Amino acid sequence: MRSISTDFFTGTHQRISTISKIKFHEGLVSLATTPNADFATLCLAILLIQEMPVGKGTVVQSPLYATVKSFINMLEASNDISLDLAHCRVLVTFYEMGHGLHTAAYLSVAGSARLARTLGLHRKPWRSLNADDGKIMLEEKKRVWWAIGNMDRFISLCLGDAHFATNDSERRDPLPIEDLLWSEISDMAEIEHVISSAPSLDTPFDVRVGQMARECQISHLAGRVVRHVFDPLPDQDFNVEEGLQLERTLKAYLPLLANEELEIGKYCGAFGVCNSALFVLYEFMLSHCHGDSVERDRIVQSINEISIRVIIFAEATHRDREVNYPIETQSPYLIYSLYQAAVVQSRLWKQENDPQCKRNLESLNDILHAFTNRWMITWQYLDILENINDRWSPIVLPFQGVFISSGQPTITS
Repeated sequence: MRSISTDFFTGTHQRISTISKIKFHEGLVSLATTPNADFATLCLAILLIQEMPVGKGTVVQSPLYATVKSFINMLEASNDISLDLAHCRVLVTFYEMGHGLHTAAYLSVAGSARLARTLGLHRKPWRSLNADDGKIMLEEKKRVWWAIGNMDRFISLCLGDAHFATNDSERRDPLPIEDLLWSEISDMAEIEHVISSAPSLDTPFDVRVGQMARECQISHLAGRVVRHVFDPLPDQDFNVEEGLQLERTLKAYLPLLANEELEIGKYCGAFGVCNSALFVLYEFMLSHCHGDSVERDRIVQSINEISIRVIIFAEATHRDREVNYPIETQSPYLIYSLYQAAVVQSRLWKQENDPQCKRNLESLNDILHAFTNRWMITWQYLDILENINDRWSPIVLPFQGVFISSGQPTITS
């Protein structure tokens, strides 16, 4: 388990960095003596999320997956609720999200939110520097709450459901601290000092924050896009203005996110979510042009520009994957935006017969195939791309009707 956890903290943990490495290693000692059931289940959840697919036929609903889910249910049924159990739910939800278990992920993120509320995390005790828990515990609770909210909004973005399991965050809510400090530094005094001066949600976008903190800022905006698109207000004028404001804000983040990625490396979550939110927003705006050809042309051009930006970024990181993007650190948050960009290029190739678009599509297919070595959901996107029709295929809700009926905007050529 020590070897497995070492691989976890240098790999997948970078994509879902909620667990305190210091506290976890302290708990490992108990495995040889009197382990708690919740901590033992957490060890199994870590083992589960480290499993890699071995091909398109890989069964991700494995016996280990069923065992971990069963243990979580038994602990909840016995009222044995703890932060370690919340970690288990977060990891299982992330596993389901990355491997395309859509209904399971949709239900699990709601269960994670309910468990977190049972623990009082919705009261956000980390907003008070005088809280009873130590700073490390408060930071861990904070990261669990943010991680659940981020997954909640991303799953809703992909599946078109505007009903969130977690409340929207407030502007002054503290964000997670710098991820490297959280994962590597063992000096408790230094970590506690950083925790006390954590950035907040309304920290200006041009101020450097940690990788998970940036993901939280972008996921908050993605949540606003979800409500704007899938639960719009009856005031049409307000909706138009809100859509333009969301577009401006998300586009302002894109160059920053790309530059941060080039400087820091090993992370694509915020960049992927930002692009996906823009694709969904543009598709909705396109369906409400109502004969305005100028606005329609502007939106189509913007969609194409975003897709090209995704391709340039993906090709650069794909070339560097052996060094800065090993398979263990690949983010499932990026895959959806790659699929969306591929749909756009497929549209242009079939409608305009542009050979560059065909080359772009082939490049994205190659990159997506590389992701199949980590996340099984990639195969589902590749199957959709292989069978895409010749018309103006929608780039949102690729799994429409999986479990909920949705008001997906209908786009025609």
